[in-house]
Amino acid sequence: MNEAAKEITKLLQAYVDEQQKHGHTPKIDELNQFMQKKMDEQNSSPKEKFQGFSPDQMFKIINTPFEEGCPVQLRQLDDEVIREIPFMAQALFLMRLLDEKDLKLTAQGYIPPKIVTDIYELGLRDWNTDYYRQKTEPRTEKVQVLRIALNLCGFIKIRKGVMSLTAKGRKIQGDANALLDALMHFMFWDFNVACFDIFEDEDAANVGRAYSLWLLHHYGEEWRDMDFYAEKYLEAFPGFSPSMSHAYSYRTFNRLFSYIGICEINDTDEYRGAGFGRRTRKREILDKMFSFTEPK
Repeated sequence: MNEAAKEITKLLQAYVDEQQKHGHTPKIDELNQFMQKKMDEQNSSPKEKFQGFSPDQMFKIINTPFEEGCPVQLRQLDDEVIREIPFMAQALFLMRLLDEKDLKLTAQGYIPPKIVTDIYELGLRDWNTDYYRQKTEPRTEKVQVLRIALNLCGFIKIRKGVMSLTAKGRKIQGDANALLDALMHFMFWDFNVACFDIFEDEDAANVGRAYSLWLLHHYGEEWRDMDFYAEKYLEAFPGFSPSMSHAYSYRTFNRLFSYIGICEINDTDEYRGAGFGRRTRKREILDKMFSFTEPK
């Protein structure tokens, strides 16, 4: 039995004892009403381990990101601002390219290196990819992620070695906000952030991605070690082993947030030395993209 259930059971027994002291034994419907009231109070009360969010708010953050009632919302943006989002700039570039003509893939089924380079240059630089002079799809994870997102959202298709826009993709590329909404829902709900690594627990960082986004919004004005965020995450989700701290950090910041383009990581030459690649802060575009209801 968890702590919340133990507390409600304790309150229920105190209620029964108090009623019996006055000569009344509560009936089952009275007990149910009492328990429901206490559960509602518990679920709507701020919790320190959730940074002040209530269990009800955390449920929405975890299970219905960006939907009605969720403390994290996706804004409606001007097309100009949408083009400032690296992931969106990359998506729009590839979709417009495909709108002009279908793209013949390499013999191995990959996007041609020149196109990979063009897509990569529209996003944030990545130390791992920059190591390779020639940008190929197998070496450029963020292009692989873009392809996965567009494909699983139903905006592109591959047939007989040729990539093309679907009718759905052709229609949505004219509505940048609809495209933004679809891709962000995919990235924060459907995309498996563990798909390219060998860490053991696949759920670490996949659960509560919008909560990690709020953490970056709230604490990300200054450079912080990724372990800072991992500690906050593990406090809210104690079911994960502390040994998964690195998996959480890499999947959340080096992959999800960096690929979207909402965080910086200290992995450029000016930061070489102790802590290289382990510190992060938010980019200005994050608070343009999302609005947040702060906990009480």
